[in-house]
Amino acid sequence: MKNFMIETGRELKGLKKYLPVFAGSMLFSVALYYLLMAHQLVNSNDGIWEYSYYKAGRWSLTLGRWLLLYLDRLHFGISTDPLTSLITLSLYSLGLIFLLDVFCMGRRKAGYLAAMLFTGSVAICSSLTYRFTSPSYGLAFLLGMLAVWILVKGKGRALPIVSGGMLLACSMGLYQAYLGCICMALLGYFLFSLYKESVSLRNVLTDMARAAGMGMLGGILYVAALRLHLAVFHLELSGYMGAERYSLPNTVKYLPDSIARAYREFFRYFGEEGFILDMFRGTPLLYAVLGLFGLFFVYGLVRLFREDRWKAVLGLFLLSMIPVACNMVLLIVTAAEVSVLMTVSMASCMPVLLCVMAQTGFRGVFCAWLRRLTVLLLGVALYGSIYQIQIDQQALLEGQRATVTMAEGILHRLDQEGCLDSELEYCVVGVPAYNSLFAVSRLYEGSNMYAHFGGWYNEPSCTRRSWQGVFSYLCGANLTMCSSGDYGALYGNETVRDMPSYPEEGFIRRVGDIVVVKVAEY
Repeated sequence: MKNFMIETGRELKGLKKYLPVFAGSMLFSVALYYLLMAHQLVNSNDGIWEYSYYKAGRWSLTLGRWLLLYLDRLHFGISTDPLTSLITLSLYSLGLIFLLDVFCMGRRKAGYLAAMLFTGSVAICSSLTYRFTSPSYGLAFLLGMLAVWILVKGKGRALPIVSGGMLLACSMGLYQAYLGCICMALLGYFLFSLYKESVSLRNVLTDMARAAGMGMLGGILYVAALRLHLAVFHLELSGYMGAERYSLPNTVKYLPDSIARAYREFFRYFGEEGFILDMFRGTPLLYAVLGLFGLFFVYGLVRLFREDRWKAVLGLFLLSMIPVACNMVLLIVTAAEVSVLMTVSMASCMPVLLCVMAQTGFRGVFCAWLRRLTVLLLGVALYGSIYQIQIDQQALLEGQRATVTMAEGILHRLDQEGCLDSELEYCVVGVPAYNSLFAVSRLYEGSNMYAHFGGWYNEPSCTRRSWQGVFSYLCGANLTMCSSGDYGALYGNETVRDMPSYPEEGFIRRVGDIVVVKVAEY
């Protein structure tokens, strides 16, 4: 134990050389997300529901996020910008330092590019719009990368595995989707080791076995901690995203389907049908980058085959498993739907592959030009991503302004009709983005769905919470929304459906003891 601590301390001191990379990552991130922080932008679903104060409770626990109960109390439940986003970005940047050191990147220029590719991704922008819980995402990434770093750098047989397993359990206790980042980092390290002549196949297989041990231990500790917390609070896992279906037999039962889905989601992410990652959507840019990475690594495998065919076979297997590693959470939570927020593991794919490419010692004109062309195209992709993130932030700002303008107009009409009273209950039906007065620029349509403020899910429970957040947090008005049951009933009421929409005469009506406001058709 003592030797492990001493050696780990020495390795940590060696991370000082990455201070310029950390500083560069933070400066880049602050400039990139300044608009979001300056205007305290959040998304119009979960982001506006909680806004600037939230302490995780029973709901978070039923989603498996048991460590969130303690993290939220560490910052007193307060989540205001710019502080919260700066904390989140610093946690991501620290995690990147550990990731870069796994590949011994030092201050290489490729390391700076890898860091910017990750922090400059749409997935990170999306995570910042969930401001009430965004630090948990940053910390989940940091703990995951620290687990990989300790497994790789730690001295001894058992302690690196045990320490890594504990960190993995904590990372999953914050947000399970970052398991894919851990798997991708480990897979990249195995590739990195395979291409080194000084590392034997036995050494690589040993490292893979140690990683498997860390994964098993981390999974056991995570499940044990979760079950303990559920038992203490007398709760069960939620049905949201299929969390209640999690079990080892269920994972094994759906494994073939889950693996096939992992490949589909991977290529969907980098293709035209997925999320809008950059300004070059509709072009084969990202597929071209993946093709260059594939060409480089396959060329390396051919060279490797001449020296050790089994290392080459293992390398080919690892390359084929990249989509599965990125989407590992889909193998565990088989019913989960992939949102932008969950694509952070796929956002880590190219930075990891770039590190492997940069540190693989293949020489020759062909490899040199492959590296240069890959870096060039990655730079172009980053350039496009920077502007896509600006579009998403601008869409959030425009959507918020249009929604607030509409909400203030509704408040004025309520006051005119004598229906503005803190003692009354309200039911606001319809989504502001569906109203013809909702004015935004063409950038709004070019943004990702999470950035469509005012275009939230058009169903009773989400509409109720989103309107409550808009009136309370953005307008400063104390309007009490009716119960969820009444909201659902009024949504299906034919009288309400036949009402005119804001701002037409009659868009406000008393239905029993509830004031109904119809914003748009639904």
